[in-house]
Amino acid sequence: MTTRAMSLDGVVDRFRFVPSALRRLERAPLAAALDAEIRHVDTWSAGRLAYYVDTRATGRPVVLLHGVDAAASSKEMAPLFDALRGERPVYALDLPGFGLSERADRAYDRELYRAAVRRFLTDVVREPGGADVIALSLTSEFVAAVACEEMSLVHSLVLVSPTGLGREAPGASAVLRTIAHVPPVAGALYRMLASPPSIRWFLKKSFVGAPDPGLVDYAIRTSKEPGAHRAPLAFISGALFTEDAFERLYARLPVPTLIVHDQDPYSRFERLGDLQQRNARVEVARIAPTRGLPHFEQLDATLEVVRRFWAQDPW
Repeated sequence: MTTRAMSLDGVVDRFRFVPSALRRLERAPLAAALDAEIRHVDTWSAGRLAYYVDTRATGRPVVLLHGVDAAASSKEMAPLFDALRGERPVYALDLPGFGLSERADRAYDRELYRAAVRRFLTDVVREPGGADVIALSLTSEFVAAVACEEMSLVHSLVLVSPTGLGREAPGASAVLRTIAHVPPVAGALYRMLASPPSIRWFLKKSFVGAPDPGLVDYAIRTSKEPGAHRAPLAFISGALFTEDAFERLYARLPVPTLIVHDQDPYSRFERLGDLQQRNARVEVARIAPTRGLPHFEQLDATLEVVRRFWAQDPW
């Protein structure tokens, strides 16, 4: 064998293991937020959406919709999913731009989220009498809008710490709204908000005690996914809130609705009494002491009021 041939063989041997080394350097895929089957649905406006499902039980389906924040996902609904999966068919949707759903560069606004919820209820859940929906925080506005527009899709609503019920309009400050539209500055802002210390700090505000470690860990992981900044920046810009949600949405709700709340650092509820006077379909349950995520800190109490609400079902 010539010296040249020997040197080429050495080069080949040296780089034989490069592909496996490169694979180790690749980003590992985001793990599932829930221990359940994952399926996907393709939508025209929001791309491919992921959802978790357990349909082994029978009965009216329950649909769980997480909130909107810097690192949201179906992990925010994990206690309810695990508790209800043996009783009813249960679905949990990762909203556009979050969790395992597509995070492409598109306009994220409230119409996108309303359309995604509508499509999910219409084409995936497909319950003739409508599903029982549990929504968290800002997502309450999206599903309330769907219920007002297409009552047949929603049998009942449970809104956990919903936005839009304070005397002041929710949303970001003018400074944050401006920053959210300046890409370099917005990117830096998101990196700051989604840093592990920031995520822990924000989640700590939503718990009376220590924040759930699994929720914190998954929030940190999902915030590092490519495109993770896009939907949260739309949230910061104020593009996802409904102006005067009290009048346009909650006062008009045509389906039985339970609002679960207590103290919340991100939502106010001064108009709950007014809402009950305006809309006889609305009930209110306070689970104290909690700070926005009662189903994490007081799961049994949360399930008790939800099951009692569902048990009234003459609807």
